[in-house]
Formats: sequence, C-alpha cells, structure tokens
Amino acid sequence: MLIHSDIDAYLENIIKNNHITLIHITGDQYGPDVVSPKKKVIIMNLNYHTSFSYHFRMAHELAHLLSDAPKVTYNHSQLSRGSAERQANLYGIKLLADYYFSEDQSQRARWDRRFQFIETFGLGRLTHLVETVLNAT
Repeated sequence: MLIHSDIDAYLENIIKNNHITLIHITGDQYGPDVVSPKKKVIIMNLNYHTSFSYHFRMAHELAHLLSDAPKVTYNHSQLSRGSAERQANLYGIKLLADYYFSEDQSQRARWDRRFQFIETFGLGRLTHLVETVLNAT
C-alpha cells in the first residue's frame, strides 16, 4: 500500500536530483500551482481547490520541468486541451505510475490495479490518459 510519506520522498528526491526549488504558499482556493522552467521553480498553492491530488499536481509541474516541452511559465491546468498540458499530464501520470506500480512487474497487474491508482491520485477525469500510460508500459 502506498503511503503518502513514501510518495513525498520519491517526488522530493526527483526535485533534489534535478536542482529544482519547491515553494509552498497558502494562497486562495482559486490560485493554481505555477512552474517557472527558466528559474527551475515550482510554486504549490496548498489551498488550491481541485479534485486532483497534491501528488499529481506536483508530478504535473515536475513534468513541465523535466520534459522536452518549450520552457515557458505554466499555471496548473490539467484539463486544458493544449499539447503542453496533455504532455505534462501524461508525464506526470508516468512519474507516479513508475513509483506506484514499482513492485508490479506485469502489465496485467498494473492494468488490474488502475482504478486504485486513479482513485489514489484523484485522476478520474484523466482515466483515458492513465490507460494510455499503462498501455504503453
């Protein structure tokens, strides 16, 4: 079973290894998370109201920094249909899936547990992307 402190440590290790600065703020519930690729900074709003888990939001923002996408400042917006946001969603899901399913070696085991993964990270609206990632691994 995945424990939040385990996933925190996993994401923090990625942040540290890539020399990324993480800033937590307590903004209002409508203020999205932001990433500045030029400065390698992620700003997470602890009060942001969304169905997506904190860990997915973090993985999504990390994806903007770690991917080959153009380096512009992004606001957290997972439901955007833009290519950069879709790619960040896919990469963020892959980051989490690589950890979550690290003990499940078979494609079948991952597929069978996909709904637990989706529920854990609040990814119901991105089920199709989770399935895309799991089918590719």
